[in-house]
Amino acid sequence: MAHDFIEHNPAGEAIDGALPAMPKIKAHLRALPYREVPAALELVEASNASVSAKLCLKFTVLTAARSGEARGAVWSEFNLPEALWTVPAERMKGHLQHRVPLSEAALEVLLKARELSDGSDLIFPSPMRQGQQLSDMTLTKILRTTGLAERATVHGFRSAFRDWGTETKAESGPVLELALAHRPKDEVEKAYARSDCLELRRPVMEVWGEFVVGGLGQGDTQST
Repeated sequence: MAHDFIEHNPAGEAIDGALPAMPKIKAHLRALPYREVPAALELVEASNASVSAKLCLKFTVLTAARSGEARGAVWSEFNLPEALWTVPAERMKGHLQHRVPLSEAALEVLLKARELSDGSDLIFPSPMRQGQQLSDMTLTKILRTTGLAERATVHGFRSAFRDWGTETKAESGPVLELALAHRPKDEVEKAYARSDCLELRRPVMEVWGEFVVGGLGQGDTQST
């Protein structure tokens, strides 16, 4: 699985059926301090991973998306003139459509990804399996080979984004939660939270993008 020779573990279900159920333990995923994210992506860029995998991981970080959302992204979900990515409900964990404003840094990744086309609609196709998306293990392997895996997971970059937004006062908590596609759990809050605050999220994602790629405004954003 780690080398993309197979997509699923063929022994998985058999093992699950033979072993007793294990108690669920809630654990926080490893996440880098947000100040270390730009240097981490420099390590990723210098690695010998495939171009598709490196671009996918960078795009995942820039958009604060879940790995599966980025790996399964297709060109038909994007409106590049409007710098907008619309992830359909069926591809979202919460089964609700999610709109993502794209920063200049994210758009630059997409421009480079144009060269990866394998005839499918996938943005980041697997270089080993034509027409198939990258596996989650492919991105995890990058973290392992760069020595980042002991301190970070792919999902943990979402936590780094949230910490950055909070500590730099990039935006209010509810807007940051919407950027992560987190919806209010309280039924009353749900009734009032009808907007996804797209335009409020645009400048946040732009400054996050500048920070991630080492641009201006690193860690000094204030609410406007």
